[in-house]
Amino acid sequence: MIDYKTLFVSPFMQNCRIFYNDETHEAAVVDPGDNAEEILSEVNKYKCILKAILITHMHIDHVGAIPNILNKINVPIYGSAKEDKPILNSLGQQAINFGLNHVEKFDTNWLSDGQLIEPIKDLKLTVITTPGHTPGGVCYYFKEKNLLICGDTLFAGSVGRTDFPLGSFDDLIDSIKNKLYKLPRETIVLSGHGPNSTIADEITSNPYTV
Repeated sequence: MIDYKTLFVSPFMQNCRIFYNDETHEAAVVDPGDNAEEILSEVNKYKCILKAILITHMHIDHVGAIPNILNKINVPIYGSAKEDKPILNSLGQQAINFGLNHVEKFDTNWLSDGQLIEPIKDLKLTVITTPGHTPGGVCYYFKEKNLLICGDTLFAGSVGRTDFPLGSFDDLIDSIKNKLYKLPRETIVLSGHGPNSTIADEITSNPYTV
């Protein structure tokens, strides 16, 4: 059975999520923004082996722990979409801008809209490209559990910032209204920061999209 745990990492209190299969003892980490040792310790606590890293977008607070994780265990990385390559290449400058430790670039498997991936057994995810917060940002829809892992595209009562380089407010709102809001209304929204929400709640009350 698939379940997940949320860890709050980085100075920005980013929601890093560990999905695990308690039958196969496999785990996948989504958006490991910092605290590599804590993330790996949590994986071990569930007696699992890390099999994959998933990324929603290439901002440093969502990928900062990846080099340190790869130093411990070599696993494939999935995401985001290829339009985020300039942001991946800017990790060094991002670290300077936010006063964080330098983060080395890494190789990833770029994803495309509608792609189906299964990083661990029974974690079947549909990739939804959601440009706006970054040009190559993606969300992951886990239909079997009615979950949407949406990074910084959509928050409870808010939306992602678009004042960073290559951000676009118009693209962001289009992504939310014409892709995310087409999902079942009972879908639980797992955002990159802050509390969970639902598609229904955001459709009816998010001030940026009503």
